[in-house]
Formats: sequence, structure tokens, C-alpha cells
Amino acid sequence: MTELLGVLIGAFIAIIAVKISIRQFLSEIDRREEIKNKMKEIDILVLLNKKINEVLQKRDIEIRESALLSDYERAVKFDDVKISIDDFIYIQSFCAQNHYYLPTFLVEEFFKNIAQRKVVLDPKVIRSEGAYIYQSGREVFEQFSDQLNEMIEDRKVELKQLTNKYRK
Repeated sequence: MTELLGVLIGAFIAIIAVKISIRQFLSEIDRREEIKNKMKEIDILVLLNKKINEVLQKRDIEIRESALLSDYERAVKFDDVKISIDDFIYIQSFCAQNHYYLPTFLVEEFFKNIAQRKVVLDPKVIRSEGAYIYQSGREVFEQFSDQLNEMIEDRKVELKQLTNKYRK
């Protein structure tokens, strides 16, 4: 009888030890997944911000090239943004593919604001230019870029807090 009681107590201790071990293993997996998602979110925000800044820099290069040419008068105002059709489609598809990691409200507001500033041109002109022109679109792009930078910094702080929380 005493031996049976010893075996039962040993089995009970082993079961508890296995449960604790499994719980710790699962919490470690959850922690890694949470950190991985936060890092992926930061990467997506950085890539989107990089593309937005790339579009704005293309605009600056085009103005400099236009200034060198005789058709400087044809260049649009400084606040206007000329976005190639490929770049605009890339930004839209990038946001659609990564919607899980991007703030939906912010992206929808950006596309709504930029759509309101689209200059209506003849389709032949759009094809010849290869781009859409957005009146005063530069401020919308810069504002969106600033919001993305703020979000990136917030996510970095959250990631640091997560890693510090799990180190303790």
C-alpha cells in the first residue's frame, strides 16, 4: 500500500512538472510570435514610408530636370505631386497585401485625401506623361510620411517594452 502511494505521488509530481514545462514552452512561443509580429509591423511601416519618400524625391528630380530644360513653365507647382501610374499601383497593392500590419484608418484617410486632389486630365496626356498629377498632394504625402514615422517610433518603443517585459 505504501509503495502504491509512493508511485501515485511520484506520478502526480511528474504530471505537474510536465504541465508546467508545457505551459512555459507555449508562453515562450507566444512571446516570440508577438515580438515577430511587432518586428514585421515595423518593417512594413518602414518599407511603405520609404516608398512614399521615394515618390517625393522623384518629384524633386523632375523639377530639377525641368529647370534645366526650356519647358520649365510646364512644370507643375511645387506643392503638386506627379506620381507615376506604376508607383501609385505599387502603393495601393502594398497596402492591400499588408493590411494586417498597417493601420487601416490611416491608409484609408491617405487614399481618400489624395484621391480628392487628383487633377482631371485627358487620358492621352496621362498616357504621355505616364503619371497622375495631384494638386497640393505633396503636403498629403509629407503628412502621411510623418504619421508613419510616428507610428514606427511608437512600435519600436512597444517592441522594446515587450523584450524588457519578457527578460524579467
